[in-house]
Amino acid sequence: QFSGGMRQRVMIAMALINDPEVLIADEPTTALDVTTQAQILNLMNKLQEEHNTATILITHDLGVVAEVAHDVVVMYGGKVVEQAAVDDLFERPQHPYAWGLLGSLPRIDEVSDRLTQIAGQPPSLLSPPPGCAFNPRCPHVFDRCLSDVPELRPVPGAEHHLHRCHLDDAQREALWRANPVSRSMEAA
Repeated sequence: QFSGGMRQRVMIAMALINDPEVLIADEPTTALDVTTQAQILNLMNKLQEEHNTATILITHDLGVVAEVAHDVVVMYGGKVVEQAAVDDLFERPQHPYAWGLLGSLPRIDEVSDRLTQIAGQPPSLLSPPPGCAFNPRCPHVFDRCLSDVPELRPVPGAEHHLHRCHLDDAQREALWRANPVSRSMEAA
């Protein structure tokens, strides 16, 4: 008989009752209206400060990520494909999957009939593709992607920003600059 927001508040209370050092919240705002979502996020932030608790937020909602996260880990096929401070991820993403995620966001400053989508289907975790897990869906795939799993490595000049992609630094930079999402983010 509780509303979605009430159920979320009860779950947060249950999670915090033993005063944990780390709170893992998996999609805590799914299916909530925008007002209730903001209230839940504010409550989680307030409780995090009061209880000095670290929070790991698992979500597909990049709006929530942009609003509440300090650091972001983007995962695909069970592997980290990018790790960065939230501002770095939104301003200078390095992995084609992150480019696709950002391209799928609606933009208030653009009129569009359709959102951009990432082609293909997510991989089976029981039978992942060889090489880079994103290779069946990546528009920039080349031979090495089909056989070798890329290492998680730092972005030049930003050692805390990591990515897992075989494209060399110059290729990634040029592809991102040519991406319509990049141009719309620069204009915003």
